[in-house]
Amino acid sequence: MLEKKDEKKSSSKESKVKKQNSSSLTDQATEELRNRILDLTLLPSQRLDEKMLLKKFPFGRTPIREALNRLISEGLVKSKNTRGTYVASMSIDHTLQLLDAYVISEKVVSFVANLKDPSLLDDLMSFQDEYKTVSDSANLLLVTEINSKFHNRIAEATSNQFIIANSADLHNLARRLSYFVYKTESQSEEKLRKHLQRINKDHKMIINHIKKGDRKGLIQSCTDHALLFKRRLGKVLQKDGVMELDFSDLS
Repeated sequence: MLEKKDEKKSSSKESKVKKQNSSSLTDQATEELRNRILDLTLLPSQRLDEKMLLKKFPFGRTPIREALNRLISEGLVKSKNTRGTYVASMSIDHTLQLLDAYVISEKVVSFVANLKDPSLLDDLMSFQDEYKTVSDSANLLLVTEINSKFHNRIAEATSNQFIIANSADLHNLARRLSYFVYKTESQSEEKLRKHLQRINKDHKMIINHIKKGDRKGLIQSCTDHALLFKRRLGKVLQKDGVMELDFSDLS
């Protein structure tokens, strides 16, 4: 009897370990695929053929498939019925709509956020310290990640699950645009440094408004900050009087 109990315990432990390992591999695969979509290694509208993914990334079929399902829910991957999965497109129309929604979201978040959230200031200052570090080293993928965390933390202070979810979705999608803008600007070190310094300054101003309980100033700063992103993207897209997304110079 004791032997059977021991066997059951051993089997249960092995099952838990397998589940943990599977979850860990899925997490790793999701992060890797997400990053390659965000840094445009996997280009917009590119078909995500399973054989190609298995060859390109060190994961098995199950983690890859589960990762794709997660990225579909994040909006970075699209499923086209029997035609397979594709990286979400970045058309001009889609991009402009996303930016309009992004500006509106920042206004709403700054209007509704609880400025007396007990841990809000400490969290924002911590994220800002991280942002300063990664921007100094020009780690562009991490720059977009920390920036997203900074703004999503303000959204969390609204305590409204729909506003929080909407902000998270928009910032996740905007990260790819942000990387595209940074990468293009990085062709001029001076221009990139200038924009990173401006964003650092804007973040400090946002923190200062929250510290003072200045709602009006916060709304204005968050709106201006979002509009700055829109203007920067507009400059990157404008070529010979035509708006176009060009990924050819980013490799």
